[in-house]
Amino acid sequence: MAPPSDESRPRRSVVEVRIARYFGLLGVGAEAAAALAAGSFLHRTPAGRFRFTSRHSYVDIIVDGVVFEADRIWAGEHWVGELDVFRETPQPFARTWVDYLCTTVTIRISREVLRSWAVRDLTVQRMLFQVLTDRQGVMNIVYGLDHRSTLARVAQLLDYLAHTPAFLDEVGLSFRGGATLHGPTQKHLADALGLSLTSVEKSMNLLRKHEILASAGGGRAHRAYSIKQPQLLEAVAQGHALAAA
Repeated sequence: MAPPSDESRPRRSVVEVRIARYFGLLGVGAEAAAALAAGSFLHRTPAGRFRFTSRHSYVDIIVDGVVFEADRIWAGEHWVGELDVFRETPQPFARTWVDYLCTTVTIRISREVLRSWAVRDLTVQRMLFQVLTDRQGVMNIVYGLDHRSTLARVAQLLDYLAHTPAFLDEVGLSFRGGATLHGPTQKHLADALGLSLTSVEKSMNLLRKHEILASAGGGRAHRAYSIKQPQLLEAVAQGHALAAA
C-alpha cells in the first residue's frame, strides 16, 4: 500500500511539532515522538496545591515554573505524576500533594499514550529511564548532604531553579524572559534544603550585597529573584567564597 500523500496527512500544529522535536531531542524515535506529541498539549496551571494520584490520566513535564513536591523544589524538565507506566492497573492509594508555586507551563501528556509507546518502543523506555536518572542527579547535586557551606547550597538551589534547559530553547518552548525566578518563598528554600529560615535569609542577603541577586522588598516571603550575575552564582554554588556582610 502506498503511503498517504502529504495532502491526506492531518496537519500538525506548531506546538505539536515543537513538542515532537522536544521528545526527539530526548532520544525518542521519530514515529514515537510524533505519537507522544499528538497525545500532549501545553497547559498552564495556576499557583496552588493539587493532589496527584496514580489514577491521574496524565503526566506534567515542567517547561516553565517551579513546584514543591516531596519536600523538594523542582524546575524545568521535572516530570510530575506517576511514571510507573508499565503497570496497566495503577495502585489505587498512591498519591502525593504538589504545590505549583507560580503559574507553571507544562507539557501535559496522556499517561495512556506514554504507556502504550513505552511498552513497545525502546527509545521511550530509555527516555523514562533517563528522566529518573536526571531526577536522582538533582537529588545528589542540589539536595545531597555534603560539607558545602549554607551559602553554597542556597546558591546551588537558586542556580538549578533559574536554569532553562537548552532543549527548551532549541525547540521554541522556553517562556521565561530574563533570569528571574518566580515562585518559592525563602521558607520553601529553607524547607527544601533542611536549613533554618535565618540561615537562608543571611545567605540571600549576602548574595544581594554582592549584586548577584537584585535587591527585593523587605520580609521573608520573597517570590521573585532576579539573578544579575548567573556565572558568579554558579561559582558560589561550586564553593567560591564571598566576603561576609
